Amino acid sequence: MVERRSPKPEVGGSIPSAPAKTIMKNPLRFLQEVKQEAFKITWPTKKDTVTGALMVFVLASLAAVFFLLLDQILKFFLDLILTINF
Repeated sequence: MVERRSPKPEVGGSIPSAPAKTIMKNPLRFLQEVKQEAFKITWPTKKDTVTGALMVFVLASLAAVFFLLLDQILKFFLDLILTINF
């Protein structure tokens, strides 16, 4: 049987015998790390945002038209069935 080890043994949390460390000792260091991570964020460009919004609008419109047609077809058949007298 092969024993699996973490590539970073000092980092806990992957196995129950080494739980994740949740103690925060220095709040200032934490804020500095948050600031560093915030600078790594890449926001979408205006073009990406507009393209995504247009795609959502077009697909929602297509879905609305599809369900409108389906509803009308089903209504027609239901009316047809209900008007039949036995």
